[in-house]
Amino acid sequence: MQRKEFRDGCDPMSIPGTSDAYTAYEGASAPPYELMDNCFTHENMRMTDAGSKSGRAEQLPHKEQEEFDPYQRHLNILYVSEQDVKEALLHYVSSKHFYRSTPAKHMKVQNIVPLNTYRYRLETFTELRQTYRASELYDGGFIDSCDVAPPPAPWDVEVDPPPLFTDCEMHIPIPHTYSVEKCPDCKGRGKTECPACRGRGKKTCSACNGSGMTLQEGFQICVFCGGSGSIGCSWCHSRGKLKCRRCNGTGVLLFHIELTIIWKNNISEHVVDKNSGFPITRLQDVTGKGLFTDEHSLIYPIINFPEPSINESSRACIEQHRMQFASESRILMQKQTVEVVPVSKVEYEWKGKLHSFFVYGNEKKVYAKAYPGKYCSIM
Repeated sequence: MQRKEFRDGCDPMSIPGTSDAYTAYEGASAPPYELMDNCFTHENMRMTDAGSKSGRAEQLPHKEQEEFDPYQRHLNILYVSEQDVKEALLHYVSSKHFYRSTPAKHMKVQNIVPLNTYRYRLETFTELRQTYRASELYDGGFIDSCDVAPPPAPWDVEVDPPPLFTDCEMHIPIPHTYSVEKCPDCKGRGKTECPACRGRGKKTCSACNGSGMTLQEGFQICVFCGGSGSIGCSWCHSRGKLKCRRCNGTGVLLFHIELTIIWKNNISEHVVDKNSGFPITRLQDVTGKGLFTDEHSLIYPIINFPEPSINESSRACIEQHRMQFASESRILMQKQTVEVVPVSKVEYEWKGKLHSFFVYGNEKKVYAKAYPGKYCSIM
């Protein structure tokens, strides 16, 4: 079956003759994991002309796949030393107000167990265009209306996009969409009803509550309203009308179509949970060591990675992003990465008892659920 490349936010399922191939995922943009050691660069990944057009690489024979399993080794690598874990714990303790540093300084490290895990990330960089009517004051100048030239469609307006995978928003007027129309707030009159007196020009006298009489030394005529029960409105100077704020009293506005362009980097992640007692949500704040990167206008799922859940997450995330964004937005670029995130469990002895904590990420952050050097706070 001939390979096809899907661009510009097109839904592959809508192209005749491609649904079967897409559903079955005949190929993948990621090369088999046997080739990944030689495929860290984007250029090396495009190994053949056909592969470069489709973003896919051929699989190795099954026998070679069984004999060569490079990335499984990364899970058994110890990325930290005993000195690293001591310094990491001391830094962690120094950031806590009620933690003593003595256990961290004098602990005896018994064992460091690598619990490294894989993290898959899919980034889909999209562009969304929306239009709405905008208005401004009209000073009597030139009107760039549709009589000058036909206005371009929203997707025909040329703009310089931001750097890839960077969130950005832009508002620009669409040319040849200007027109002078009556102000909708004042209906072209230039004035609006005074909200204080509701257009009457007068308000109820607060001194006599509208009765015209006061009870001071018997019934007397109210000196504030002269017995009328109402006084002139100070907001509109008893006119009942105010100058329209929107059109500044001119009665007309200059309307045009405003184009809003939203570039957004949509991210989905999956981290393999090894059920080691370490909360994997903490890995959101750290970086890992990159194993594989695939960047293309539209990518295909990873296949034959040694961790099956990475393959499944790649397939599910790509399918979800295409269904979610391809209908209304334009997919400009996609990127999927696989990292190994360093996680080590440190077992140590303090005062004859065993304790443990975790060191994780390239930043060597610490997670210690139970630290023996806590002060007891008194409320």
